[in-house]
Amino acid sequence: MRRDIFIETGNVAKLRKALSVLSDTERGRPGIGVVQGEAGRGKTMAAKEWHTMNGGIFLRVLEGWSQFSFLQALTYEVAAERPSNTTRCRNRIMDALAETPQPIIVDEADRLSMSRIEDLRDVHDMTGCPVILIGEDGFYPKLHARARVHSRVVEVVNFNPIVDADVMLFALQAASLDVTPEAAHKLAHLAKGSFRVVYGFILRLEDYAKAQNTNIIDAKIVDKLRIGRA
Repeated sequence: MRRDIFIETGNVAKLRKALSVLSDTERGRPGIGVVQGEAGRGKTMAAKEWHTMNGGIFLRVLEGWSQFSFLQALTYEVAAERPSNTTRCRNRIMDALAETPQPIIVDEADRLSMSRIEDLRDVHDMTGCPVILIGEDGFYPKLHARARVHSRVVEVVNFNPIVDADVMLFALQAASLDVTPEAAHKLAHLAKGSFRVVYGFILRLEDYAKAQNTNIIDAKIVDKLRIGRA
């Protein structure tokens, strides 16, 4: 199966529109975006694809980061440096972004404490750079606790479950499989809307199709292979 396939889903279109709006935000205006949805729906993949095409800073949060760990990691992404304390990190981030403004995409942002979110708000306020926070369902409501952060959020993108058409398009482009509408509906339902799970389904179906010398996948085949069932 081809691993370089990126399909244009409705979720991707919403994300691109939001990031385009945020990237045009003028200095001093609110410019924080939130992307949320259940794990496996393609948030990270879509954000990375946008980042590859448009540039900017992409940082994936690790569990349990302290303020210093977080700011040092961000400094490295912004300026390829690892200062020795939080003050130097913060100053280097501000200087580098003031010189070369860039959007900052933070993946797994729901792992951050609210104090680290406040650090990002400071970066946005001081540099005018848009900040995009990616997290799981329920992340945006948590920001209501801090009015200074919530009031700056101008774009919220909810990643919805994968739909039948997405399954059919991905199967065709990634594995040259012609999945019938009924089979696509079953796969989307069995995956509970997760693009990541659908990916695994298509791998299995591709192996079956090669063995049977066919590229047609119907609902009977999905049932026969007990896709999505123990």
